[in-house]
Amino acid sequence: MNEIMAGLVNVLSIDSLFFIALGMALGIFVGSMPGLSATMAIAILLPLTYGMDPANGIAMLASLYMGGMYGGSILAILIRTPGTPAAAATILDGYVMTEKGHAGRALGISLVSSLVGGVIGGIVLLSISPLLGQIALNIGAREMFAVAVLGITIISSLSAGSVIKGLLSGTIGLLVSLMGMHAITGIPRFTFGSVYLFDGISFVVALIGLFSIPQALRLIEKDKAVAKASKIKDKILPSWKEFIGQRINFLRSGGIGVLTGLIPGTGGDTASWFAYNEAKRFSKEKEKFGTGHIDGLAAPESANNAVVGGALIPTITLGVPGSSATAVLLGGLMIHGIMPGPTLMTEHADVAYTLLWAILFSSIFLFVIGLLYTKVAVGITRIPGKILAPIIILLSVVGTFAVQNSMVDVMIMFVFGILGYFMDKIDVPVAPLVVGLILGSMLDTSLHQSLLIGGGSWAVFLSSPVAVILLIIAFFSVLQSTPLLGKVVGLFKK
Repeated sequence: MNEIMAGLVNVLSIDSLFFIALGMALGIFVGSMPGLSATMAIAILLPLTYGMDPANGIAMLASLYMGGMYGGSILAILIRTPGTPAAAATILDGYVMTEKGHAGRALGISLVSSLVGGVIGGIVLLSISPLLGQIALNIGAREMFAVAVLGITIISSLSAGSVIKGLLSGTIGLLVSLMGMHAITGIPRFTFGSVYLFDGISFVVALIGLFSIPQALRLIEKDKAVAKASKIKDKILPSWKEFIGQRINFLRSGGIGVLTGLIPGTGGDTASWFAYNEAKRFSKEKEKFGTGHIDGLAAPESANNAVVGGALIPTITLGVPGSSATAVLLGGLMIHGIMPGPTLMTEHADVAYTLLWAILFSSIFLFVIGLLYTKVAVGITRIPGKILAPIIILLSVVGTFAVQNSMVDVMIMFVFGILGYFMDKIDVPVAPLVVGLILGSMLDTSLHQSLLIGGGSWAVFLSSPVAVILLIIAFFSVLQSTPLLGKVVGLFKK
């Protein structure tokens, strides 16, 4: 208890609060720029923390991580271009609200949802880190495979209109995720003899292309209609009734975010799609999802900010990074001579508990700074489409090039942009393709590892109770989303 209170005293100092606020402002700005992820910003600012107090430096970087998660939703809502991969699911209902003239309301719901998700993640991180850290340690290849399979079942629920088209889109995403050298065997696949494809297709590059370029072309085609639909006429913050009405959605999505963050290799993008799917599954108004429904916007935004707290749990307690951003944070701790792991909470309790409190307090700064930034950002929607479109394309090129300093990535981004544009023209949903891209590599690698563990026997998955439970849930999830279940239920009623 003394260490917890000491961490609270540290974080309430003027210096610490200033650096948390600075990190939050930088995170929101970076997150709202296509292709510029929070991980990239943390890596760039990491050397600057060397001369700072370790607790303040790490708190600033953690706050930047939290801000980056929210910042990605701003452009996703305003111009259908996700600033970060974690904001891709936000487009489904957020941008539709903007088209209906409710951009301010959409941004407000996103901000409040991010605040609640961040608080949930911070409370869990502060209270039960050691316990959940041990759970993360027991997650292996079999469990990862089951998680990936469960995630793949989301594709059917995201297939608005035609399930066949949705499955086609998801299959394309899975195939694209397999491009490059196999993570286990090192054998190149679908590289077409090009060395540039040996590392596979960067998810960030594909995401920018799939959403940014088609939206820029749509703005040129429908300039007047979009400008008219995007005028801000509504209030930003949701009403108390709307807030209370989302309490179950907030808790469920925040829990999904924390649990997803616990699993190394996953992140806000995976958590967002899981949360969106579960919100739709439990909703009594499933048909409203994708039409500007508040539930569909609140769920992914709560989840991707709760991921921050979840991802930091194995990072702090075990020294195992839960995401790429927390891996960079581990480097920040090591720069200051602090070795992450089970001894961190005892040998460097002041830094550890300052970091835990900083995550909780950064959520407060998220709300304040985010509200100010939002009022400025809504001006984007008043820019005519024919002016905004070239700006989107320019930002997409710069953001894509910044990922790996490669012009090949820029070319790949445009290929995905053209693909996304024509998919939209023939009403093939892009969301299943994105899910396939996210989970395909995880599915492939964990399957191969599991079969190696089991000596080639598929029965290896039955040896893990967690994997069995997740696979059963996935099976019933598939049944629920197909006409077959309705026929079976009908037979029982007769």
